[in-house]
Amino acid sequence: MPPEGEAGAVPQRLEARQGLLGPELGPGGHDPMLLSGMGQAVQVLGRAIREGRRIAVYGDYDVDGVTATALLVRSLAAAGAQALPYIPSREAEGYGLNEEALSELGRKGVEVVVSVDCGTTAVDVAASRPRGMQLVITDHHLPLREGADRRVLLPEVEALVNPQQPGDEYPFKGLAGAGVAFKLVQALEGSGLVPGGTAAQQLPLVALGTVADLMPLLDENRQLVRQGLFTWAESAPLGLLALARAAGIEGPPTSSDLGFSLGPRINAAGRMREADLALACCLAQDPREAASSARELQRLNGERRLRLKEALEVAQQLVEEMSDDLPAIVVGHETFHPGVVGLVAGRLADEYQRPTFAYSRQGTEWRGSARAVDGVNIVEALAVAAPSLLRYGGHQGAGGFSLPGDAQSAGEFSSAVQEAVATQRNGHLPQRRFSVDAIATLSECNFRLADQLARLEPFGRGNPQVLLCSLDCQVTAAAPFGKGREHLRVGLADRSGAAEAITFNRPWLHPHLPVGRRVDVLFELEVNRWKGREQLRLLLRDLRPARGVAAAASSLVPVGPGTKGM
Repeated sequence: MPPEGEAGAVPQRLEARQGLLGPELGPGGHDPMLLSGMGQAVQVLGRAIREGRRIAVYGDYDVDGVTATALLVRSLAAAGAQALPYIPSREAEGYGLNEEALSELGRKGVEVVVSVDCGTTAVDVAASRPRGMQLVITDHHLPLREGADRRVLLPEVEALVNPQQPGDEYPFKGLAGAGVAFKLVQALEGSGLVPGGTAAQQLPLVALGTVADLMPLLDENRQLVRQGLFTWAESAPLGLLALARAAGIEGPPTSSDLGFSLGPRINAAGRMREADLALACCLAQDPREAASSARELQRLNGERRLRLKEALEVAQQLVEEMSDDLPAIVVGHETFHPGVVGLVAGRLADEYQRPTFAYSRQGTEWRGSARAVDGVNIVEALAVAAPSLLRYGGHQGAGGFSLPGDAQSAGEFSSAVQEAVATQRNGHLPQRRFSVDAIATLSECNFRLADQLARLEPFGRGNPQVLLCSLDCQVTAAAPFGKGREHLRVGLADRSGAAEAITFNRPWLHPHLPVGRRVDVLFELEVNRWKGREQLRLLLRDLRPARGVAAAASSLVPVGPGTKGM
């Protein structure tokens, strides 16, 4: 925290952030041809487009995969190509390329398959693809490694475009799957294979995929998201415009809207049913079709929230029975809906500040998702546990895995990832720590400050929301809200003024906030827009009993491992 007395200099203190967010790039970003394999990918697709060969775009069922699939299908259609989208079923097929799907595509006359947001780890599947089928992989996930020397395994394909592959010299490694697919469209446009301006029209999709996949909003990602938000009204697909209206988003969305409103609704299709509905929303050409798919996504999102609530209740009970000194949380249960295990992992990782591996029963297998915390590489932990796994993949912050559905395999997996995480953390248990940007009195938290902070948009991983702290505030009211009364609205006052704060999915805080209690609060300043009205509010990140201004201003705000704030 900054020392006491600097609250009035909040905007000046925050200007220094801008210089840390990456270089100023030209309108097109980095040259797409710097990506290894891009030249070969353009050659293969160029020939397919010219000769009228049937092309399939093979994606993934999360937001990044859906948006990447949509943007490439839209771009190839603009070139007059026959582009067939294919997204596997989360429940029936699981993540990534699979042999049966490629065989079925071959029977439908597909000669060229382009993967987006998957394929790098599909070494065996690529080797067994139908004879004569050309495979172009565009991806951003880490490649497989094997043996004591951690030798890299790459699929043998016509072209592999992935900034994470060894030897790739692309200057930015943080692209989402949608970002890599976008660079392919840029390269096709540069070669005259798709009409000019095609890539720019896909920027809203790139922005949504990048933010939802928690990619760092630095360097080129920052530019792609900003441009996507700026061109939203003119370029966003009809379905996304309808979905934004259904979500109550008025005007151009923010990065927070992408991550917390639109992303979950797109994800709801793959989690609760099939991702084809989300893809249809992104590809809809007719306003009525767009509105219909948006309404269904809205309904599925409500179902997702219910299933998540049920799973979290069970998961919390299981975690409470675990030892406090475990380096990771590994939790699985027969009742977890397969579509929400990733959300369970994310919630637990955030709440307990431990990497979390959550899984559920799917047929004869356990299938799950993992989420990291700072200092832990998820895919490296999964690599250590590989002998107990059937499949795995991912990147530093998140991953997916499957293992045999027996108790012994689950126990072996748990032991392996616990040991792997402990090794990465070198025996240190994580703590919740916050880097506070500035102290601000409640009266300083006004619309003027909110407008100044908005200049640092887009916010996300690598450029988090500005975190402010107000010291020695008094609780004037506290009341739950929401359908399940799972959220909390808190009235606060200090010597300078008063403000309203809210926090989501933390109903257990209510008993700790009696009227009159004095607290130090950490929050993001937010302007809530609803039905033409604007309301300023504080989005609570954490709080603690007030320590007195002098003591509080001399330290960060830590919360011990496994605790829930107050």
